Formats: sequence, C-alpha cells, structure tokens
Amino acid sequence: MTSVPTCYSCKQPIADICLAAFGLQWHPYHIGCNTCGKDFSDGSRLEEGPDGFAYCSLHFIDKFAPKCFKCQQAILGQTTNALNRTYHPEHFSCNTCNMQLTGNFFHTDDNTPYCEKHYYETIGFLCAHCEKPILTGKCISMGTKRYHPEHFFCQFCKCALSGVGYKKQNDKAYCKECHLKLF
Repeated sequence: MTSVPTCYSCKQPIADICLAAFGLQWHPYHIGCNTCGKDFSDGSRLEEGPDGFAYCSLHFIDKFAPKCFKCQQAILGQTTNALNRTYHPEHFSCNTCNMQLTGNFFHTDDNTPYCEKHYYETIGFLCAHCEKPILTGKCISMGTKRYHPEHFFCQFCKCALSGVGYKKQNDKAYCKECHLKLF
C-alpha cells in the first residue's frame, strides 16, 4: 500500500497533481510565486529560489539571472565577465565601432571597453598617418595629432621631418624649403 502525500500548506491529502518543492509536497494551488502570487495549478513550472521562495519562471529569471551591463536584460546562456561587469557575449564590444571583443581588449580608466585601434585613438596615441598604435613611446606631436617618427614627413616632397625644423600650414607639416616654395 502506497501512502498519499500530504500538502504542506493545508495538511490535506494530495489525490491528483502534487508539486514537490523545497523537499515538501504541495497542492499546485497552495504554493505561489513570491513576486506575483500566481499559483501553479495551470501546470506552469515552479522555480525554487536560492532565497527559499517559490517563483514562476518569469520572475525567477528576472530576480536571479545575471543582467547584461549593456542591455540590462537577463542572460540565460553564456556570459562574458569583464571589467567587473557581466555581458551577453555579443554585447561586450568596442565602445566606438561595436566590434565584439573576445580575448584581448583595452579599456580606459572608467572601464569603457575598446578594440586596440579605438583605445589608442581615445587616449591620443594613434598615428595620424598610418592609423596604427604608437607603442614605442617615441612619437612626434603636431597640434592634436601624433605620428610615428618615420611617418612625420613633408607633405610635398616627403622628406623626413623627425628631428629637423618644419613649418605648419593648414594643419600639415612641410620642410622649410617646400614651405617657402609653396606659401
């Protein structure tokens, strides 16, 4: 002879559908979501919260699933954890070009993520000629632009200007001879 389970809430026998939650048995209409109060008599799934309360699937996800820092939606699958934040993998991207960041990435002091090119552009260390990062520490500044030493040359004759005098005209560098000829 099998014993009939007893509902934890009403202490009555459970003759038909029995929900097992928190190691106890319940009539589906005697246990409800802690957030919305909806019972589980319609056959919907009961989720046991780590806080010891029952939840419908919607409110369980809303309360306990990690939230993506960028879109603020629940993350149900794989997550990317970076910069003390959680993201959908496709939302962890460069702040400038939105390229998805996987593996190596760069960030500013305020934890804004960037791809390599846009990081160096943001901090002002992208060569104005080749648009590649200036990594050596050696660079030439002209106004707000920076250059690799080998990329700082006269805009007319293309002679190297690193370490020599030059003239600036319309935000471009010229050797003294070309500047005299042209302007």
